[in-house]
Amino acid sequence: MLPNTRLKNLYGGPLPPMALTDYEAMSKFLNQGAQRCRVSGRNFDLFLDWVIHSLTASLTADSASRIFLPKTKTGPFALDDLIPVSAFSPAKKKRVRLNECSLIAPVWNNGSLEAALESLYDSNFTSLDVNEPFGGAYFQELRLAVIDSPADVDVPNVLRVWSRGSVILPAYSLADLENVLSTDGEKWYLRDKEGEREEPVLEPRMAALYNCGLRRYCGRNSV
Repeated sequence: MLPNTRLKNLYGGPLPPMALTDYEAMSKFLNQGAQRCRVSGRNFDLFLDWVIHSLTASLTADSASRIFLPKTKTGPFALDDLIPVSAFSPAKKKRVRLNECSLIAPVWNNGSLEAALESLYDSNFTSLDVNEPFGGAYFQELRLAVIDSPADVDVPNVLRVWSRGSVILPAYSLADLENVLSTDGEKWYLRDKEGEREEPVLEPRMAALYNCGLRRYCGRNSV
């Protein structure tokens, strides 16, 4: 947790980082939008699409810029720290074209990233369809790929910047996850044959994105 003075400085900067996004503030924005749409007759999907785009853009940008953090603050990334889906079976394995999706692949090792950049340059920016499956997840309705293989995040991250190539990922449908995973912004609630268990929300943007996705693509009414 950052000291209050540091948080104040971040909020007061020219571009406060979206990592400080407040789940309740976002819920308030969506609730107000829903009320406006009920009065005006406009389609509320307009608000959901904007929020989904903003959250996705913020998460993907942060995953790339993570390399610029002090090295004492970086390390391998675990999918379940973002959204706890590893306990659930994916719908299938899917080849994901990187120019057709958003990508969260948090780079953290300078040398590995530099080698990936040099390899792409030496290949004359050739497209690469990677055949070895990656660890992570692809959320189909959101067109969002998440990669958490510690040794392999750099190659797809670099390929995505130049709109090259594809990777194979476990694919999840929000319609399937809706039955086993929910969140209130503070905790994730996982349901399986043994009952329900809780996990803390470590990234409120992902919790908000997940609920917006359910509302947009699965017809859920809660924020």
